[in-house]
Amino acid sequence: MLAYGIGGCLVFGVIVGANALFENTRPSMPIPIITTVKGDLVATERSGRTVKFSDLKGKVVVCAYLYTVCPHGCAAITAQMQQLLKRFGDRADFQLLSVAIHPDRDTPALLSSYAEAVGAQGDSPWWFVTGEQKGLWDFMTKELHLEEAKPIPEDERINPMDHYEHDLRMVLIDRQGRVRRYYSVFHPQPEIAAVMCERLPQDVQRLLEDPEL
Repeated sequence: MLAYGIGGCLVFGVIVGANALFENTRPSMPIPIITTVKGDLVATERSGRTVKFSDLKGKVVVCAYLYTVCPHGCAAITAQMQQLLKRFGDRADFQLLSVAIHPDRDTPALLSSYAEAVGAQGDSPWWFVTGEQKGLWDFMTKELHLEEAKPIPEDERINPMDHYEHDLRMVLIDRQGRVRRYYSVFHPQPEIAAVMCERLPQDVQRLLEDPEL
């Protein structure tokens, strides 16, 4: 789903709070298995080194597209990544993965500056990767089953930097390389965005605590 809207992670409201209370009183629902990643992603990390998605086998991974000047929902995704880093960043079996939607612009040097600005130090379990656009897009579409990214016609752009329409969902991947769930943390309906922001760290915690899930 290509999601543009005004929803974020700050508005929870009475209904969401009541729903969360109700959820805490009943057994957790199973986290579905949506697909298994069979292909690999070879990309350039912000440090300049070559990395592979297959290097992350055995880790719980949260992945999403990144466009450093995105006028849509990338800021909400980055904010959620920051929260996950604070909560799980000291675990050796956890990884964040941000994939450049516009690699010609978001080079390793620019990604390195961006990462530092959002609090991701060089040794943080958070990769910011770039590379050949087709390879990056193919991995996100064919392996993670996100919606295809599309160029935005010049007369429809919010600003001159608004080059691509892309899927704004975050993807949870387990230790076996299986896609488990998508999270629309930026959604036109604030209540849905709030639920997604709450559910994502809960699901990460469950997969980290129980490798058999």
